[in-house]
Amino acid sequence: MKAYLEDFTIVKVIMDNKNYQTNQKFYINKTKELKVIEENCIGNEVHLILQSDEKLVPHLDYTLSTIDIETNVLLGKITRSNLFDKTYYFDGWLGYRYTKEKTIFRVWSPVVKEIYVIIDDVKYPLQYMESGVWTTTINQDLESKAYYYRCRINSEFFETLDPYGNSSNANNKCNYIIDIDIDKTYQMKYGYVESKNPIIYELSVRDATSFLNKTDSGTFDALTKSALKDYGLGYIKNLGITHIQLMPIFAFVGVDENIKDSNNSLFKYNWGYNPTQYFVPSGFLSKNAEDPYERINELKKLIDKIHQLGMGVNMDVVYNHVYDNLCFPFEKLVPGYTFRTDKQGFLTNASWCGNDLKTDHLMIRKLIIDSLQYFQKIYRIDGFRFDLMGLIDIDTIKEAYKKITMANPFAMMYGEGWNMPVEMPNNIRANMNNCQKLEHIAFFNDGFREFFKSLLNNNLKSRQEIFHYMKGYYYNGGEFLDASQSINYLECHDNRTLYDFLKLNNEENHILDKISLGLAITILTMGTPFIHAGEELLRTKHGFDNSYNLSDDINHIDWYKIPNLTNTLKNLIVIKNKYPHFSYLKKEDINKYLRLEQTSEITSIRYLAKGFPDLQVVISQDYNEYTKYFAPGTKLIFDGNNIVDVTVEKYDFIKPGLYIFKK
Repeated sequence: MKAYLEDFTIVKVIMDNKNYQTNQKFYINKTKELKVIEENCIGNEVHLILQSDEKLVPHLDYTLSTIDIETNVLLGKITRSNLFDKTYYFDGWLGYRYTKEKTIFRVWSPVVKEIYVIIDDVKYPLQYMESGVWTTTINQDLESKAYYYRCRINSEFFETLDPYGNSSNANNKCNYIIDIDIDKTYQMKYGYVESKNPIIYELSVRDATSFLNKTDSGTFDALTKSALKDYGLGYIKNLGITHIQLMPIFAFVGVDENIKDSNNSLFKYNWGYNPTQYFVPSGFLSKNAEDPYERINELKKLIDKIHQLGMGVNMDVVYNHVYDNLCFPFEKLVPGYTFRTDKQGFLTNASWCGNDLKTDHLMIRKLIIDSLQYFQKIYRIDGFRFDLMGLIDIDTIKEAYKKITMANPFAMMYGEGWNMPVEMPNNIRANMNNCQKLEHIAFFNDGFREFFKSLLNNNLKSRQEIFHYMKGYYYNGGEFLDASQSINYLECHDNRTLYDFLKLNNEENHILDKISLGLAITILTMGTPFIHAGEELLRTKHGFDNSYNLSDDINHIDWYKIPNLTNTLKNLIVIKNKYPHFSYLKKEDINKYLRLEQTSEITSIRYLAKGFPDLQVVISQDYNEYTKYFAPGTKLIFDGNNIVDVTVEKYDFIKPGLYIFKK
């Protein structure tokens, strides 16, 4: 006979037919009789649903007995219920709080029967507090001590990391107790960065520095040291970028953090979309993964340096899945609570990574928001990019935005808003189809991406369609609340680089012109421009469309590739910042101040701004020669690559490009 706790008053029993008799009585702890409310025969087994008159508490041990059979009541489906979720919601802090005099530990698990924190092979028992929280206080100076938890669910003991642990050693074998705010951690001098006209530059720490071939290549520290160089931070600052989006920087698996040298046969590359600890910086991107302080100090110094340069830091976060659902600390502590399941009870896989976090469970939502706030507070992160945000529920995203903007009103939040087949009602998914419910949240605009990539790839588009997408508030299938919800991009870490994409169908000497046009459209379209690192450098990944685990040879950035469009991108950013014509966000302003001009030859858009001369933006899509006449006194101020100041009576458009004229 086996018994499972399915809900607070429900026990499921499975037993052999031969051991079951009609009207048989069942008892909890030999004293409390349970009522049989459902009986089903399945093969040689009887499946029974028993009901208790009293609430059963999942962290306590129970036995179920009948006649001469007795068994322990095992953990069943209770952790998946809405009542369990609401009953055990805890709004206080979790993890540990360190002082030199004592350290307090708190762990959330309403279902463990026993739990110990292990420090120097000594077991310290935790006591049940409230709302599923266990706690203990150790009156010692535990600074720099390693720790992990040993727990019992049912009759079995297991070990786990702390879901709220904030540092680790190499390969996440254990967590460490650290003095995060003072003494041994770097004290950040610079605060958040305000920008009313953000331009995002997506960057992998390793890709930016792996070309150095030094001991610290591929690390936070190597990127910090590039601030005064002509590559990395120095280069990006010179472009005029406002925000660097760092690809995943919290702890992930799929690599050996002790092996950083790509020449080592055991070396493994990974982008980092394999999260395992949501409060711990990556050891793979640190010079010394074994030192629990090193990764923290390196990351703090990097972000501080970026802030010193006047740029913000957006963090790429992955809260839609984890790498290994069975080893994820939260799931080990509360089995069945963490991930979405289908009607049959199997894990869903809308993320294509084997599991989907159940973000609408209150303590998973809390885990996510606590993690965001932690990185914001400790590391001064300026904004967050959400991987597969469409798999996260609306309430989680809205609450997260509320919390982080309380600390920093200029914080950015945006993500991949694809509508994916997740086990969640359509109306609560944080995807583009629900953008009307997500004011201030931006989305990667795949409609913009696909339309203009098609145009660049020799598919001529109508003037009306081009004008349509350059307004910024359209996406593939609808309209945003305004253009601020649109992240305009042609290239990101996923898929082929724009150079590799165009190389499939275009002559080499034409690609430069087309990417120049693509950069211009990206920067000057209403909304937020997004540039993938190296896009302007004609970055190639040699045709690979998914390089998440490929070598440095494929993923590294060649900062010195010639020819490139660095100056073109710089000039476009200067224009965007100089002329308010390109920074309208509200629909009513866009529709009022942008006008498609009537011409049968090329796309010509009139841009108006109060107190400024009218601008005329002309987009040429191909290599056919067009002649356009202008009124006397018209000045060409951008010739597709350069800022100029030339009076023209007529102008010949002989190649793809974006041109700007001023009345």
